[in-house]
This record gives sequence, C-alpha cells and structure tokens, in this order.
Amino acid sequence: MKKMYFLLGSAFFMTACSMSEEDVVEETVAASEEVNNYTLDITTSHPNESENNEYALNIDLENTQGYITSDYSSEYEVSSAEFYYNSDTVYEKEQDSDWIESSLQVEEMHELYFVDYTQIAQVLEYIEPLEETSFEALDESYAFSYQAGNQVDAIDLLEEWGFNLGDEPVMDASVVFHINNDNYYIENIALEYTMLAGNDMEVKLTQQLDYQNINRAEEIERPEDL
Repeated sequence: MKKMYFLLGSAFFMTACSMSEEDVVEETVAASEEVNNYTLDITTSHPNESENNEYALNIDLENTQGYITSDYSSEYEVSSAEFYYNSDTVYEKEQDSDWIESSLQVEEMHELYFVDYTQIAQVLEYIEPLEETSFEALDESYAFSYQAGNQVDAIDLLEEWGFNLGDEPVMDASVVFHINNDNYYIENIALEYTMLAGNDMEVKLTQQLDYQNINRAEEIERPEDL
C-alpha cells in the first residue's frame, strides 16, 4: 500500500512539474470561465506616502450582485464607504450616512473594481508569451512575473487589465500572478505602476489582490438598512 501511495504521489509530482507556461495559462483561463462567485481583498498603496485604500469584495457573477466595502486612510483623513449592487442598480453609503442610489452604473462598478474575473485571467494570457515574462513552478503555485520593457508596454498592460487611463501618463508597470497548482484559480496578484502627476512628479502605486472562497462565497443579501 505504501508503494502505491508513493507511485501516485510521484505521478502527481511529475504531472505538476511537466506543466508548461502555456499549459498553466490554458488551464487558468478555462477555470476562470467556471467561476461564479468569490471574495477579494484589494489594497492600493503609495509606497512614498502614508496613504492607503483597502477594499473587501463579495462578488456573485452568476446573479450580477455584489457587496463592497472601502476604507481609506492617510496622514490627514480616515473614511469608509459601502456599496451594494444588483443587476439594475448600484447603491452607496458613505460613512455615517444613509444608503442612496449611486450615479454609477453596474457596468461602471464592474470596471472600477475589476470584477470580471475572466478578464483578469486573460491578462495572464496576454503576458505569458511576452519576452519579459518569467515563469516559476513553486511548491503550491505557479508564478508569472512581467516587467514592462518601456512606456508603451506599460500602457498596453494596464489597458489590457481594464484601466481607463484617459490622459494620465503611465511610465512603468509590472505584475506578478500566483496560480494555485491544484485548481488553477488565481491566488493573488501584485501590480505596480508609475504615473506622472503634476509638475512631472512620478508617483508609484501598488495594488495587491488576494482572492479567496472561489465558488464558495457566502450568499449576498441586500443590506437591512437599505
């Protein structure tokens, strides 16, 4: 029996190690199409400033429903907000205020918080064949790292992601994906990019995305006070 376990374990190890970058990306995109719900924590920070945004998302893609909390902190201000949306309407609640119907459309909400899981998985598909992308098979995950080679590549990456850049100049960008090597779900993503602000000052931003409870998220209920 021990020998059988050893053989099964060896077979699994060999299969995992034999996965190519293309295989992992193909499995990840395929798995993304089966994702119906998830929770996601996003932290956006300015490394050179004491400013931080934290978002907690509970997303139901199947029923077009979501609940999002937002917490902002800086040296001078602390604030929070809540958002709830269904297939028709977005509602928002600022700190110490009542729920109101938001001017945001549901589609805008999806774009603002990168709700489309499959679109994010397709960013991985976009960077995989690029020369600047490296691949590493870790103990429990696969890591893809990409560093834009120039400003045009940085802009292309963020536009592929879904950023609406407008006239905001992007100077640089990089991203690291970690993919679970068992179910090929995205575990986390680290995105960094540098933008040019007023007076030609470069501002570096980092976004950490941590996915949990994929297809196991709790049912979203309409807030009681809405």
